[in-house]
Amino acid sequence: MDDMQFQVSNMEVSKKILAGVATIFAFFSFGDAALAANAAAAVKQDASADNDSKKDVKASAKNKSFSGNVSWYGPGFDGRLTASGERFNMMKMTAAHLKLKFNTKVLVEDPRTGNTVVVRVNDRGPYHAKRVMDLSKGGAMKLGTISRGVTFVDCMILDDDNDDKKS
Repeated sequence: MDDMQFQVSNMEVSKKILAGVATIFAFFSFGDAALAANAAAAVKQDASADNDSKKDVKASAKNKSFSGNVSWYGPGFDGRLTASGERFNMMKMTAAHLKLKFNTKVLVEDPRTGNTVVVRVNDRGPYHAKRVMDLSKGGAMKLGTISRGVTFVDCMILDDDNDDKKS
């Protein structure tokens, strides 16, 4: 077996182990089997999507959760610079949060429907006292909450190995 085959098989094993660890962690942390399964699926999906960059999202004891109302934004901001310095694309899976580091990935679940989405923090906000985060229009569409405007969600912060952009 050459080195390339060995790396690929190790990566596949790592993904399976990661999904199992995420499920166990989420179950014991939240006591909710449905949230645990969604967290594991999102971690596995996100890790496989980032194969080319060799950057895996993983669950660990540092993960934290929060709940609250989120809204969405997009029209009027599309193409403008975000607080992180990148151009805002309202159809990407991004979010604005007041304190989380840029590039932090957050699993967002709508407890009403069980739908989930993983978004990446690239902006600051919301500047409304009763909201915990603003989702991009694309994130709200994938979550299925766009028609409601403001929605109560459960969120879990996912660890990211790439901490090159802090805040």
